[in-house]
Amino acid sequence: MDLKNRLALVFGCCLFTSANGQSEEFHFFESKVRPLLVARCYKCHSEESGRKEAGLSLDSRESVLVGGDRGPALVVGKPEESLIAIAVSYRNAELQMPPENPITDQEMAILVQWIKQGAKMPAGATIPRKEVVIDFAKGRKHWAFQSLPNYDWGNKTVNPIDHWIEKRRKAELLMPVARASSNQLVRRLSFDLTGLPPDWSVVNRFVDNPSIEQYELLVNQYLSSPQYGERWTRFWLDLVRYTDTTSSWLKSTAGSHYYRDWVVRAFNEDMPYDQFAKLQLAADHIPESGSEDIAALGLLGLSPTYWKEPKLSPEVIKVVVAEEWEERVDMLGRTFLGLSLACARCHDHKFDPISQKDYYALAGVFASSRIFDIPLLQRNHREAIIETDERITQIELKIEQQMQLLKEKKGEKDTVQNAIDRAKQKISDLKASTPFYEVPRIPGVIDASIMVLPEPTGVWGTKLVYSKGQARNLHVQLRGNPSYVGEQVSRRYLQVFDNETAPFGKGSGRLELAESLFRYSQGLVARVIVNRVWMHHFGRGLVATPSNFGFQGEKSTHPELLSDLAAGLVANGWSLKWLHRIIVTSDTYQLSSEIHLDSFEKDPENASYWRANRRSLDFESWRDSVLKVTGSLDLTMGGPSVDLSVQENNRRTLYATIKRRELDTVLKMHGFPDPTGHSPKRDQVLTPLQQLYSLNSSFIWSRSRQYVESWEESLPVEERLAQLFRRFFSREAVPSELKMGTSYVALSGKESWIRYVHALLIANEFGFVD
Repeated sequence: MDLKNRLALVFGCCLFTSANGQSEEFHFFESKVRPLLVARCYKCHSEESGRKEAGLSLDSRESVLVGGDRGPALVVGKPEESLIAIAVSYRNAELQMPPENPITDQEMAILVQWIKQGAKMPAGATIPRKEVVIDFAKGRKHWAFQSLPNYDWGNKTVNPIDHWIEKRRKAELLMPVARASSNQLVRRLSFDLTGLPPDWSVVNRFVDNPSIEQYELLVNQYLSSPQYGERWTRFWLDLVRYTDTTSSWLKSTAGSHYYRDWVVRAFNEDMPYDQFAKLQLAADHIPESGSEDIAALGLLGLSPTYWKEPKLSPEVIKVVVAEEWEERVDMLGRTFLGLSLACARCHDHKFDPISQKDYYALAGVFASSRIFDIPLLQRNHREAIIETDERITQIELKIEQQMQLLKEKKGEKDTVQNAIDRAKQKISDLKASTPFYEVPRIPGVIDASIMVLPEPTGVWGTKLVYSKGQARNLHVQLRGNPSYVGEQVSRRYLQVFDNETAPFGKGSGRLELAESLFRYSQGLVARVIVNRVWMHHFGRGLVATPSNFGFQGEKSTHPELLSDLAAGLVANGWSLKWLHRIIVTSDTYQLSSEIHLDSFEKDPENASYWRANRRSLDFESWRDSVLKVTGSLDLTMGGPSVDLSVQENNRRTLYATIKRRELDTVLKMHGFPDPTGHSPKRDQVLTPLQQLYSLNSSFIWSRSRQYVESWEESLPVEERLAQLFRRFFSREAVPSELKMGTSYVALSGKESWIRYVHALLIANEFGFVD
């Protein structure tokens, strides 16, 4: 295979990270590329090592672009033309780097992705030449780390959101637009809270009586709807990299949906956010958690894992295992804290007060937690089944060994076969004698430390040893390389929040970690989740970088408002429904999306919220709306996923099968986030392929035909048209639309009606919310 094809192959398997500004680009470099360069290249190509073989230094972007004796080391955006990629591919007999122990395909993929995306590095970045002491006291003064203000909203007659928004508008001499029309307001509210268009009866009732009391009743109705939990679950799953199919080498993937369904239930029951977070990290350690709450451990159990080929050396496998720890630390930091903790894997964080010791203190928690299929039962029954599963796993390994003997025709055939049969019977007996063995399982975690050890003397390869119930503290890995370690670090929380750095001592430390999030960094955790909810309602966050509240992230446009809402969230028992209610009942939320030229000239970005932002529907809401308005939507909740390509799949898109490494083409086409990475917000994607899909998709045509065929033949043409506009656009048709529609559908009977319905389904008005 030539270099171009090989690079294309590995690039197609890359783990993509969404780009949310400059900090996200640097996050990829710091967490993936720098560790690779340090481990593989810096020994011979860095100032610190004192060696610049062939005149090449990889210490900074400038030195890489200038290159060495052979010229520039890379061509930005073109890995197939970059000397660094050609060298590590081993295709050129005269240029093969590193000279020993070639890089893996996974490492190649990282390098290729970096070059493809512009080879971004922090300005002037070089290998750290001396230890820089982090000033934690100074770091604690960062705006996002501050304590929350006292909650004193009880005596305020104005919604606090309107108070702070209006204060800024006045300072900037901006006039807000009028309130949205009743039709627009109901449609906006329905989509924001349930992800579905409103019923015409609901719209019509509010149009007749658009009072504040009726609006608040409508808010409560949507917040109480089962579809509310489904809508907001999708946003959460984007953050935690949800997938229905995990890696093929894991024991099972059949129970993934139990985690998704647990999140839906948690949102619908308005589970306090602090409890919601703690259960996902340590449900198995929380005595009051029910058996169904064990499904929450899917947060960790469904996180990305990598194949650990036993034939490879321990040094290589240690890197693979360290990558998995990084995945979990990264998810924890960006999801709950809005911090890129993984950047501290190789060195102290370049920008935030997070030390390398902090990173390995947290990584030790995950090094003491093993991904394992967990039965959805109470602790006593659960432990018995886990023990049985471990015994069965050992027997299955022996069966594999015996099967290999048969394949290689070694040993007495009948003797080997009898041994296999006895082992299989032993498995059957174990299952039969273990109560509740057949209950559903969720990919979760148990407390068990992992050690990477060489195989016994004389055997090449690696073995993984799990010690159930035992925790381990990690040594700092110098430059992020597991083969070079420094001092050991106790499992603990981040020093910038917990100056005492009290070590964790209960099992893996997952419960203590979960409790520390809310004990020591409550203000930051609250600000992060408030900002995420605000962003999904308004189309932009009060902080434009929703997963980076650190020193390189954007500052809040309305810091007092963000802090006030965060304080209110805590004071109201971490109720997310309270947060939704306070947002959607504000005058700010209820503004129309019209434009005043004077305000637009002063604030074209609408940073001061003088109007509502017109927003396009995400793919899930658009597809679900097509199903609902054509009478096809199946509102069955929960259960196993269904492939989106199945023509008869009329369920909400939340229940479409998500495959981590093989994302559905239609989802990918419409900007659905890659489930290999944390996705804090959807990128706006507009391509010709989307338009071709709208015009030609059998999904839309079949639902259009189904809807037309469900009509009563005796219904007058104008009444049919009126019903379409009410159902599809939540408004009455204007006379010109009725006239045009009447003329069109008269052309060829039923087929004209089908084409007309199809045209409405792919119209801009159907796919946008004002």
